[in-house]
Amino acid sequence: MKKIYTLFSILLCFILLSSCAKPILDENNVFLGSWGSEKFSIEIWKDGFGKIKRVRLYENETRVIIKDNSIKFKTPGFSKKFRVDSEPYIDNDGITVMILDGKKFYKH
Repeated sequence: MKKIYTLFSILLCFILLSSCAKPILDENNVFLGSWGSEKFSIEIWKDGFGKIKRVRLYENETRVIIKDNSIKFKTPGFSKKFRVDSEPYIDNDGITVMILDGKKFYKH
């Protein structure tokens, strides 16, 4: 019984620690919002959470971590990291675009 209690306590601590998210830093506010590419739809929220959807494969609400020129979506059992090739900018047509892993993401 004591082993079960200890195991349960460790598991609970792991879940609580992994679910904590830090808010997105103000310097990264340019990444906030809804973005889409040919294969992905992502949302990044100020509270440090977001959503990632891969067309016809999966959709997850996750923690979002922006640092070291990357955007990482992460939950226990799931992780997807994008390299930021170009921070958001406004193109010639007035559309806000950023480039992740060599692919254009358009702001909705």
